[in-house]
Amino acid sequence: MKRALVIAGLLLASSTAWAIKPRIPNEGTPPTNTPVTEGPEGAAGVEPPEDPSRHFNFFDFSYGHKDEFGGPLGDGKMEEKDGQGNVVHVVHEEEPMSAPFVLMLVNFGLLLILLAKYGWPVAGKLAADRHDQIKTALDDAAKLRDQAKTKLADYEKRIAGVDDEIKKLVDGIRADADADKARILKAAETQAAIMKRDAELRIAAEVELARTILTREITAASAAATEKLLRTNVTTADQSNLVGTFISNLGKN
Repeated sequence: MKRALVIAGLLLASSTAWAIKPRIPNEGTPPTNTPVTEGPEGAAGVEPPEDPSRHFNFFDFSYGHKDEFGGPLGDGKMEEKDGQGNVVHVVHEEEPMSAPFVLMLVNFGLLLILLAKYGWPVAGKLAADRHDQIKTALDDAAKLRDQAKTKLADYEKRIAGVDDEIKKLVDGIRADADADKARILKAAETQAAIMKRDAELRIAAEVELARTILTREITAASAAATEKLLRTNVTTADQSNLVGTFISNLGKN
């Protein structure tokens, strides 16, 4: 469908351009037998301007073998004649006669019919699709605008209460720090008490051990000194008496 519309438009454009091809007046060899007018003072004047519609083809359908002035095409010249058949203007460069203007009207009418039959539904569909796209875009924009308003209100609410939130956060941090401080101090006191008790027990054990060792050493030294004194001062008779006394004491017991 679109290809047919494009081809019809190209045909219409080409036929229109060929039909109204402009002609440069008096191009090439200068015209001959051109009447000259006299000015007010008898001096030679200029040729009056040519009417561009004088040779316009309205209804002549035999234009294919004629030049612009209506003469035969191919003789190398164009001759313009008056009502009596006299040649009044000659151009030595031929221009083919344009197509009749009624064909342009027919082409234009066909183009309008094609556009009305095939182009109007396509244009209507395109317009409807474009309308739907614009409507969808507007709806999306409205949704985005509402979402932006909601987020803005939420941010403003948060910003309004940010001081209270910061105060609550600082108070919570201070309370946690105080609790941690009290816990650490309590743990330190407990640990110090445990260490003090362990130190006291260790010191007591060390003192008892030292006392035991000292007592043992004193006892050993006393026994050694007593033995030495006995060996030095006790005679054989004394030893015999001591043995007899010990035995007699055993017997009594």
